[in-house]
Amino acid sequence: MKFGHAYQERLLKDGFPPEWVESAISYRKLKKCIRKVENELASLGLDPKTLASVLRHVEKTNAEAADAEDPEDKPFEYVLAKSEDVSTDESSEDVSSLAQRPTFHPKLLFTVDEGTGEPLNARLAPETREKLHQMALLQGISNIRITELSDFENMTARPGTPHSSAGISFSDSSTVSTERRRSSGAVRMIKVPLTSDSEFFTMLSTELSGLAALQAQEEQKLHADITELSKAIAQVTAPNRRANKHDLVKWRKIFQLYVESRIFFATTERDHGTHNATRAEENFRNFSRLLEKHDLTNHFKKKESLDALNKFLEINTELLQTLRFQEINYIAMTKILKKFDKRTALGVKTTFPKAVEIPVFSRDVAKAICFQVSQDILTTVPLLDDYLCPICFNIVWRPVKLRCQHVFCIRCLIVMQRDRKDHCPLCREKVVMEANEEHLDDDLAKYLAKWFPDEVKVKQKENEFLAGVDEYGEAYKAKCAVM
Repeated sequence: MKFGHAYQERLLKDGFPPEWVESAISYRKLKKCIRKVENELASLGLDPKTLASVLRHVEKTNAEAADAEDPEDKPFEYVLAKSEDVSTDESSEDVSSLAQRPTFHPKLLFTVDEGTGEPLNARLAPETREKLHQMALLQGISNIRITELSDFENMTARPGTPHSSAGISFSDSSTVSTERRRSSGAVRMIKVPLTSDSEFFTMLSTELSGLAALQAQEEQKLHADITELSKAIAQVTAPNRRANKHDLVKWRKIFQLYVESRIFFATTERDHGTHNATRAEENFRNFSRLLEKHDLTNHFKKKESLDALNKFLEINTELLQTLRFQEINYIAMTKILKKFDKRTALGVKTTFPKAVEIPVFSRDVAKAICFQVSQDILTTVPLLDDYLCPICFNIVWRPVKLRCQHVFCIRCLIVMQRDRKDHCPLCREKVVMEANEEHLDDDLAKYLAKWFPDEVKVKQKENEFLAGVDEYGEAYKAKCAVM
């Protein structure tokens, strides 16, 4: 299936909103523009094969002459020029509208001998060289008027202006290239007037601007939804309400599974960076299956919790849809530029993206949204993994914060001091033996007792038991078993 057909099918069948589909890149219209450009070039004898041959010669010449003091003249060049100007004849309202519409004025330039009008590139076919030569002679090559580029562009648009009827215009070296001297005399860069290429690039850049605006709207909406959802989850998980305890446990498990699923990006050694839409969708489906498996989508004590979960899943679905839409439009842009180069050999696939801003295809948007999800939503319910002692891997009970800012259980710290181990297990600073009662983090202890009451009680009993074993020996274990 050809890309154009597959692209249109995806736009219509992937569930994108109608306004998104209307803003998508017009692949078929752009293809028609390419045909026009191809026909214009063919009328001058500049078919893709000819231009490709010349372009390869130009690249080779430039590479060889890069370090030369007097490099060879470029026989052929295609320059993308973006115009920010707006006609002063327009009303202020029209000017504002036009200013938002980027306009391109590409330039196809050939170097000719000033004295004869002869194209310098010998790789052009004889008939093409003759056609360019004859058109240059019709311009009055022996009486060239030195003008700014903007002047000679306007020259072709004003009836009655000298040289306006010919197909090639001469430009001043100040805009296009410097006047150079060869053994045969001065040379000039002449512009072959094309109109369809300007139409093509203006249409494409306008659509990219529209996609960027659409994305900005969607990003703003997602940010607002995330802020609202974080408030709702905070209400149904507040630990100071006994009725919230059941739902708090479920939400903690939900967020733990969400973090482990690494839906949109990961930071592990094997899986690092932002995921594409396909990978993100696969991870999201796995996350949804885990929710079902652990029975985390039902049996909430509060209806608000179920509503919040549905909204949380909806936000992730919208983010996936935005990522899919970004990727398919990026592929469409890449494909149409590749087709333009194939049909014209003008080499714009790498130069066009540099000439325009393409924020719509930046995956930083997905990452920014995910960061907000982590900051505003996931932090409403603290996760146990964030408060584990790095020695016993259980929740820290009566936490001790060393001078190096690392936190350990009081029992684990006492064991280290008893064994005369002065280096912090994490950073290796000599801070263990200096720790005392002043290093107890009472605020953290209260926070953990508030958010993890069950885990704190279990750890407290375990520590009390181990303290008894330390004091009374192994016989204490048997005594406790009998009791």
